[in-house]
Amino acid sequence: MRSWNLAGSILIYDGLCGFCNRTVQWVLKRDKANQFRFAPQQSRWAEEALLRHGMQRDAMLEQNSVYLVLNPNSPQERILLRSDVTVYSLLLLGGVWKVLGRCLQFVPRFVRDAAYILTARNRFRLAGKYEVCPLPTAEDREKFLGITD
Repeated sequence: MRSWNLAGSILIYDGLCGFCNRTVQWVLKRDKANQFRFAPQQSRWAEEALLRHGMQRDAMLEQNSVYLVLNPNSPQERILLRSDVTVYSLLLLGGVWKVLGRCLQFVPRFVRDAAYILTARNRFRLAGKYEVCPLPTAEDREKFLGITD
């Protein structure tokens, strides 16, 4: 397996999804502590991370889910999915976003996940679809993994 230079948590997202790309841009603007890295689902990095946890990339794409890899490439590595990604990402962003994340923790997971699944199923209608993964800006490029494999 390839060795990657990583810092923080890694958000695995659908690089062809307009909604997902807008979400990544939203997180980038609010990540003042530089905790997040990003990997498109279509990248080799995402495939390798999922395989470490017994998941196949095709299954991930069919599930319309984003994933958040915590403690990447360490014995403590774990993966969050669906609404847990939203909650934990808000907690990591801190400030008012942390308060929102704490509030969402009180919503039962099955309710949060139902809202997540509804949004995920309609994400292309909400924000469109790209033919190829958009490239990040030069200033954000180091935060993206696997975009040039």
